[in-house]
Amino acid sequence: MVTFRKAAWVGLDHMPEVDVSSYVQQVAAGVRRDGQLRRLRHSLYANYAHNYIWGLRTKSNDPARLSRLGRVERLLRQPFARIGRTPRAAEFRELDFHFADKMLDTGLVDRLASSLFAPQRFTDPYLDGFEHIGAPETARHPFLMMQTERLFADPAFLEICANPDLIAFCREALGPKAALSWAWAWISQPTNAAYQNQNWHRDCAEPLNCLRIFVPLTTIEGREDGPLELIPKTSALRAFHEVRRFGDGELEALKQANGAGVVLAEKGDVYFVNTFALHRGTPPLRRRAMLSLLVSIGPSHRTSAIPRRKLSELPEQVQATVRKNRSFFRRLVL
Repeated sequence: MVTFRKAAWVGLDHMPEVDVSSYVQQVAAGVRRDGQLRRLRHSLYANYAHNYIWGLRTKSNDPARLSRLGRVERLLRQPFARIGRTPRAAEFRELDFHFADKMLDTGLVDRLASSLFAPQRFTDPYLDGFEHIGAPETARHPFLMMQTERLFADPAFLEICANPDLIAFCREALGPKAALSWAWAWISQPTNAAYQNQNWHRDCAEPLNCLRIFVPLTTIEGREDGPLELIPKTSALRAFHEVRRFGDGELEALKQANGAGVVLAEKGDVYFVNTFALHRGTPPLRRRAMLSLLVSIGPSHRTSAIPRRKLSELPEQVQATVRKNRSFFRRLVL
């Protein structure tokens, strides 16, 4: 559960989320270079990002307030942008959802899935101190998260982010200042009960203008695969906007009225979600893997923890796309 009123000045040892490395930890690990100017730049940006979320975005979860602030942000950052004019962007704005068949090459998806399922150190953002080292199938924990530095350095991840159609839709829905702000890759394990994000909720500690991109790394054929369940047209709904998990019984009438449904997908499919709409994962009976990207105009409170890389350090197959879309990758590439 999100706890509001976290606005504060944060230092170089600040971890923006469970197991997201601080500046000091990244320097010690050799992920970042150190220096007085780098420290100052990081400190200013980290505090801006942190307080944008915890001082401004989460001051109130009222959808009307968030809508007003979102319009102000769009006017300030991209005053001449024409947003939501394409049919699919207009549909996304109305339904909080857009599905794209076979946007990605399945071989590319399999490459990232192989990296996620390889033996490594897994954590759980909901459980401070948890770690599993080894193959995911040897763990009994319901949620296994890939380490963020490993994910952001993965060539398949970078190639997915550089998909031109993916970038184009983000700009249609959010405007030309849309940029990658964070990413997660995780494995949901079979469990007998709903775990954390498998309860109805809204994503409440994310930027004012954002969307989440979901890339299934395993096929989602039915409820046994733990699909996303969404109540469309609820991002602007004032009811149920408090920051907590909701039960099925509380939302049953709304689900019936708005036509809630689960999202089934094959590898290569991609879906875009306004996760301020009411949604949940469903507990899987089979092991399921997912990549999710956060794209936004303003930064996430985690964004400053992304170690930015030189364009020349990226895989050759993505350099041309990144060069053409520097604004989209401005938080990832120098």
